[in-house]
Amino acid sequence: KLAKISKQVTSIELDSHLFNLSSEKLKLNIRVTLIHQDILQFQFPNKQRYKIVGNIPYHLSTQIIKKVVFESHASDIYLIVEEGFYKRTLDIHRTLGLLLHTQVSIQQLLKLPAECFHPKPKVNSVLIKLTRHTTDVPDKYWKLYTYFVSKWVNREYRQLFTKNQFHQAMKHAK
Repeated sequence: KLAKISKQVTSIELDSHLFNLSSEKLKLNIRVTLIHQDILQFQFPNKQRYKIVGNIPYHLSTQIIKKVVFESHASDIYLIVEEGFYKRTLDIHRTLGLLLHTQVSIQQLLKLPAECFHPKPKVNSVLIKLTRHTTDVPDKYWKLYTYFVSKWVNREYRQLFTKNQFHQAMKHAK
């Protein structure tokens, strides 16, 4: 169905069985390019406009979402993820949430009960949309920002501030 409404679809699949099934089913469709590769090794194009749509393995959700947000230039990203993972992406007390929200806004489009899948997972899933926006952190400060966020979330304040700086900041925060 995606190929019918899109000019071009590139499908990346690591699982050999699913790749072969897709190849057989889509072999006559000139709009579909199939790539047998790990998404984590894929190099996204940077000169063309595109969107990403995927049903990703739940155990790789963090790695894949970082890859598609921070290494691709997709305007919109639609992913089926575990519901708990989606909630963690919204949590600004977590490193992942703080990093993602500098690049994308995240919204739930649809709740998918476990019964929608075979085999049935033990968790509910959601379809989420990540919409790219102007970044809040300039590229030249990105490494420093990620370092700061990681240390802050993990409460490693002494690596960020001297004791005096920390006490002064806490005084002003009250």
